[in-house]
Amino acid sequence: MRTASGAEAASHRVDVRRPRRSRSGGARGRAFVVGMALGLIGTGCAGSPAPKDAAGGAAETARAWNRLDLLDHLASIGDGTSEWDDLETARRFAQLQGAIEVLRELVLHDATSEQEASEGLRVVLKVLAMAVDDALRGDLRDPLFRRVDTRWRDVGAFNPDAEYDQAWIDGRYDYRLTGNLGTVPYVSVTVNGDPATASSALVAYLDDATLRSHADAAGDFTVWLTRRRPEAPGAWIELPDAANGVVIRQYVSDRDRERLATFEIHAVGPDLPPAAPMRDEELAARIVGVTRNLVVNASWHRTLMPFALDAPNRFFDRDAAAFGANVANRENLYHMAYFELDPDEALLVDMEPPDSVFWNLTAASFWHETSRFLTDPVSRTNAEVVPGPDGSIRFVVSGRDPGRPNWLDTGGHARGFLILRMVGIASHPLPRVRKLSWEALAEID
Repeated sequence: MRTASGAEAASHRVDVRRPRRSRSGGARGRAFVVGMALGLIGTGCAGSPAPKDAAGGAAETARAWNRLDLLDHLASIGDGTSEWDDLETARRFAQLQGAIEVLRELVLHDATSEQEASEGLRVVLKVLAMAVDDALRGDLRDPLFRRVDTRWRDVGAFNPDAEYDQAWIDGRYDYRLTGNLGTVPYVSVTVNGDPATASSALVAYLDDATLRSHADAAGDFTVWLTRRRPEAPGAWIELPDAANGVVIRQYVSDRDRERLATFEIHAVGPDLPPAAPMRDEELAARIVGVTRNLVVNASWHRTLMPFALDAPNRFFDRDAAAFGANVANRENLYHMAYFELDPDEALLVDMEPPDSVFWNLTAASFWHETSRFLTDPVSRTNAEVVPGPDGSIRFVVSGRDPGRPNWLDTGGHARGFLILRMVGIASHPLPRVRKLSWEALAEID
């Protein structure tokens, strides 16, 4: 789950205008960065400065990449100013640098332990890597779906029991999406865009039922994303000019038994743009997307449900509109809670199972990170829970295994978020939460 919307959350801290500076000021700023990093390079790089040869240092220069003082060496090149400083790309790059510093300060301010501080900064790095990869891989002539939920992309209120795939497109052109539904219980297609009234928004949608109605007996389907309805068979999504990306969501109840959906997308038609070098304004726009993505996904602990921080261990009802339909699945209902518990405590979460083809409950860190989701029980689906005699579900949320069914592991975190996702229902009773000591837990049947 991620979005380009909401970047303005930190815009008051980042001035994208080119600052007035002198050559000496630029050098001082560069020297500060160099000084901060020299210790890392000096202790983290193998080798030592290369010896000079008889020619007067040619060997040292040729092997500069292995110098312990490499950053200092690079900083000595140039004087801090350039004729290209006014490029839009350069200005947007500076905005991205500023956003990283704002988020560093936010993480360190909000962390309550050394572990939280380190993990928060790790989240910033993860989101940055995800955002840069997404922004730079787009090829409108030959779009490719790429996984945005790989093992290390477990950030941004990530759903570990879902698969998210995205391709960049351009609404001025036509595309054909083909694939197979596999045996997963749910698949949907979302088209996001960049209209003038918003930085990112849902502009078209195809739900699971409609997609299945166009699939054949083997599960194969075709979806046309075009400006005009095609005569060829298949589902049709009318593509507005503002469209810029396609996201396919599939929910997986049982990874050991279900076969994932597969798909590919191709641009069609005679009016595709010719291959050309990337222009300054295009790269600048992509860097803006990186900054927006970074700011949104690295600050959800503050923006997704801020009122919950004052009401720990209590669920709140949230629908897709509360997050933005370009982020959350439009058909989903969410129940979310901010939790707090000590190492010798546990939470009992009691709930009625929803009448839904897919639902799951996930435990995430304070930074909305779901680490170790492929190996540890940080999330459980409707196919993985053990109901009680009356059909209700009781989860035990704790940092160690209680030896009971439906355990959700907090990974040793003293606080974080619980996210209940349910697809295809409009309302459901909120789960009930009770905190108790480890000794008291042992006395409960």
